[in-house]
Formats: sequence, structure tokens, C-alpha cells
Amino acid sequence: MSDAGNPSVPAPLDAVRERPGGRSAMIRKRVLASTRDELLRDGYGGLSHRTVAKRANVDPATVYRRWPTRSVLAVDALLDVASASVPVPDTGTVAKDMEGFLHSLVVALSDPGMLRMFHALSAAAAEAEPGVHETVRDFWHARFALARQLITRAVERGDLPPQADPDQIIEHLVSPAYFRALVTGEAFDPEFARRCVSLTLKAARATAED
Repeated sequence: MSDAGNPSVPAPLDAVRERPGGRSAMIRKRVLASTRDELLRDGYGGLSHRTVAKRANVDPATVYRRWPTRSVLAVDALLDVASASVPVPDTGTVAKDMEGFLHSLVVALSDPGMLRMFHALSAAAAEAEPGVHETVRDFWHARFALARQLITRAVERGDLPPQADPDQIIEHLVSPAYFRALVTGEAFDPEFARRCVSLTLKAARATAED
């Protein structure tokens, strides 16, 4: 059955992001900035189309039309900022690349505002509205694709064996940071990144030798 004309099915977020420039782009920028401000102030539970529209100084109907549900609105705003928060370094060595990448992630997760946005992203995904879970999943896949460059370069330099699994290695590297930030709330110590990198590289090389 087609979803066309069904108001319960949100428009794909890609369609929102790909709108042309000019007034449409300006409106999108204001709405997403206002959404982030609302998330920082009241969290996901307090987010609403009307408060965002008021803060952005746009017609609420515009917000509803382009972002039909609260979760779609939150996810689009969060993806917009999170995609640039953790750059992928290229220092020439896999250990330093991993340390730099993980350090940027730790800095992002240590920022109360950014951490609140990650919690909001999880809350939006948990609502399981059509298209939202897939969009969140696609975001993480995209982040993994960028981080995969670290492993690809390491293999090309001979720092890691050819059979190294990029996704498995990146997952091993970043999981402790997300676990601390989003589950236990334990603080990051100065040696956290170095320790995680050391354990990740040992595991990657041991797995490749099996």
C-alpha cells in the first residue's frame, strides 16, 4: 500500500535537507537552530512544533509541513550538528588517528549540551515512527563510513593486517565512550582515549591472527 497522502507517515528527512537554497534554506536553518535551542533548554520531552516555530519566527504550519512529527524535527536538527562534531584525523599513524578521533568524541560527549542532544536522538529513535529509526540508523552508518577511513589507511600503510574488519574495530573503539556517557555517567579520565586505543589495536591484531 502506498504511503502517499497518509499524514501519519513523515516525509523522508533527505527530502527536507535537499530543499533548494534561498528562503527555504534560511527557514530550515532557523528552524533547526531553534529546535536545538529548545532541546538544550527543555530536552526532548519539552519539544513542540509551536515553541520551535515561535522561536524561529516562522508560521507553525511551515514547521508541521516540513517536519510532520516531533521525532523527525529532532532527528533532523541533531544530525545537522552531530555530523560535524567528531572529525576524522589523518596524522600518519593509526594510533594517533584513533586517539584524535576518540578524543573529539569524548569532548563532544563531555559537553552537557551535546550530551543532551545525544539523549534526545535516542529518545526520538525510541518512538519508532515510520522513517525515523531508519534515518537514525543511516546517520550512524554514515559516521561509521567516515571513521572507516582510519582503518583503510592503516591497512594500506601496513599498520593493520589486510583482513582487519573496519566496522568491528571502530565499534570496539567507540563503544566504551558511549557506554560511559549514555549509560553509567562515569567521568572520562585523561588516559581514557589512550587506553581504549591500545586495547582496540591489540584486539584487532589478535583477531586478524586467528
